[in-house]
Amino acid sequence: MPNVTIALKLLQRIDRMVHADQGSAYRGWLKQVLPHIGDAYRQDEDGHRTHMGASILGHECAREIWYNFHWATKSNFPGRIVRLFNRGHIEEGRLIALLLMAGVHVYQQDENGNQFRISFADGHAGGSGDGQALHIPDLPPDTMALCEFKTHGEKSFIELAGPLDEWRSYLAGESTYFAGKGVREAKFEHYVQMQLYMHKMGIAAALYVAVNKNTDDLYAEIVTLDTAMAEQFIQRGEKLVWMVLPPDKINKSPGFFKCRFCDHRPVCHLKAAPDRNCRTCQHSQPVAGGQWECTLLKQILPKELQLTGCDRYDMGRIYGV
Repeated sequence: MPNVTIALKLLQRIDRMVHADQGSAYRGWLKQVLPHIGDAYRQDEDGHRTHMGASILGHECAREIWYNFHWATKSNFPGRIVRLFNRGHIEEGRLIALLLMAGVHVYQQDENGNQFRISFADGHAGGSGDGQALHIPDLPPDTMALCEFKTHGEKSFIELAGPLDEWRSYLAGESTYFAGKGVREAKFEHYVQMQLYMHKMGIAAALYVAVNKNTDDLYAEIVTLDTAMAEQFIQRGEKLVWMVLPPDKINKSPGFFKCRFCDHRPVCHLKAAPDRNCRTCQHSQPVAGGQWECTLLKQILPKELQLTGCDRYDMGRIYGV
C-alpha cells in the first residue's frame, strides 16, 4: 500500500449525513455556496493568464510551461471542453457544500476579503488556493488545512483511488486495503500545486478532495508539507520566468505521445509562428513586480497592450530553436 493518508472519517461522515436526510442539509448549503463561486460565472476572459500558475509547475515539460507563460498559443477549446472546465468550478461549490454540511469550517477568503493567493518570481508566478479549512475529522480540530478540489474522469479517478468496487469496499470498512495510487503518484501536478501553496501560506497540511464526474464517487486525502519539494519547484518557476529562450523539448519527435495533443505542438515541433502579441516578441521581457517591459519603447506594458502588440513586433530567434 502506498504511503497515502485517506481522509476516511470525513468521507464516511459525508456519506452518512447525505444518506440520513437524503441530501436536504446538503442542498441547503448548496443554495448558500454556489452564488459565491465566481469562477463559474466569470465572463470576458481573454484566454491568457498573466502569471505562471502554480497548478502547472509540476508538469513534466518545462517547455510547455514556458510557452504558456509567453502566450505562444492562444487556447481555443471546443465547446465540450469549455463546459468541462466550467463544471470543475461548479464542482468546487458542491464539494464545499458537502464539507460545510459535515461540520468542516471552510474559508474561501482571508481576513481582508481576498482569495488566498501566493506569489513568487517577482510576482510572475503564483496562484490562488481553493480555500482553507478547520475541523476536518481526520486532523486535530485546531489544524488549519489548505483545500484543493479537483474533478476527474473515471479512468483518472480509478488511478487515484483504485477500482471502484475496491474503493467503495474500503470506504465502507469492509476492506482495509487501499488499491489506489494517491495524489502524489497519480496526479503529480496537483501534488506540487499543494506543496507550493502550503509552503508559501505557512500551512503544514492540505485536504485534497476529488470527485469522479462519471459516478460522483468522492476521494479525499490528507497531504503534508514537503518543504524541500516546494522549494525545488519554486526554484523551477524562478528559472523559467527569466529564461529568454524556451527550454529543451521533452522529445524531438512531433509524434511522441506526450506531444501529440499539446496545444503548442505546431509552434514547438512544426515550425508554426506563435500568436502575435508582446510576449512572443523579442523586444519584451518580464520585469520586477509581475510586469512586462518593451525594451524598444522603454515602457511597462499593460495587459491590454500585451495582447495586441505593435507594428514593431519581431519574434526574432526566440521561436526559431
